[in-house]
Amino acid sequence: GSVRHGRHHSPVRAMAPLAAPRRARRSAPVVAAGAAVVGAALLAVRSALPARTFTAPQQQQVVAQSAELQEAPGPLSRSTLLRSSAMLPAAAWPFAASAGAKVGGDAVVLNNKLSFQVASFGLQVYDDATAEELTKTSLEVGFRNFFASVLARNQKGFARGFKASGVPREDVFICGSVLSNQATDFNSAYELTKRGCDENLKAFAVGGIDYVDMIMLDYPCRDCDSIRGQWKAFEEMLASGKTKSLAVSNFSPAQLDCILQDKTATVPTVNQLPYAVGSFGPTDVEENRKRGIIVQAWSPLSSGSSKGKRVCKEIGQKYGKSGTQVELRWIVQSGATYSMQTKKRSHFEEDLNIFDFQLTQEEMDKISSSNSQR
Repeated sequence: GSVRHGRHHSPVRAMAPLAAPRRARRSAPVVAAGAAVVGAALLAVRSALPARTFTAPQQQQVVAQSAELQEAPGPLSRSTLLRSSAMLPAAAWPFAASAGAKVGGDAVVLNNKLSFQVASFGLQVYDDATAEELTKTSLEVGFRNFFASVLARNQKGFARGFKASGVPREDVFICGSVLSNQATDFNSAYELTKRGCDENLKAFAVGGIDYVDMIMLDYPCRDCDSIRGQWKAFEEMLASGKTKSLAVSNFSPAQLDCILQDKTATVPTVNQLPYAVGSFGPTDVEENRKRGIIVQAWSPLSSGSSKGKRVCKEIGQKYGKSGTQVELRWIVQSGATYSMQTKKRSHFEEDLNIFDFQLTQEEMDKISSSNSQR
């Protein structure tokens, strides 16, 4: 794979300062899957991951947990959610097995039972016309999961591109975002976030989009009280039916707990974090997993590790894959998902073609050893 200049960093994420330090800059088709689908996904992970991932007792736990989830009526309770995630190895939960080529690639099951495709296209900073064309291209290639951040300033262009594509609304997963981390108290955080939610819906409406599948906080506020203000506005949007799930970005474990200390609060489904070969928080996936939250990597190809890239390129030769595809496969098998960005059709195709091979545990370990954040 060639080096992709302009793809390694996320201008969208670089635009906004972090509200609170987090380890030196790291602080930086709606499918209503029923409980039976969740159980099937848990069972399927045995064939989806390398054989060495599971021990026999862990396999028995997967079977037992899937049976419980299949019998669970309605949304999963917090206790069931946390118990099910804690029972599985970090790389296993909550991934479903590959079932041959399908539009959008493999999917995971979120803690609210929605299906969430592993590969997402995250629009970056360019004008609406560019966003419209790239959205149409990504849909033609097969992407069905989209992160249209308010920071990119082209949500209208994305919406127009989606509308022009003719792809049914129910076949895509659309995530918008709100930037309100400049607030300094509960009330101002609530008001800014509420306004941001309304602005997302107004922008997407130009493409006939009247709800989002996910709304994400781009950054946390500085303190717990303000974070709870942000979350109150999100809870209201969820209750209104204008979004189907809530998510965060750049949240540390402590900041997540600002939300989760309220036992009645909705658990975030996704935490978008910088996570790439050679540059990842060793505990990021696990800390989120045990809270029932999936990590989505932003700037998934931003590795500053020449060793990591070299290793991935060498491993790729064995599978007929590029080094880039091995990097993304490593992210997936580490238990995370990813949001990529590009302007080239060939890169869209490349980044979606990672679901037909498996890295061995030895290869995973070799790639992980290049991490600079040990």
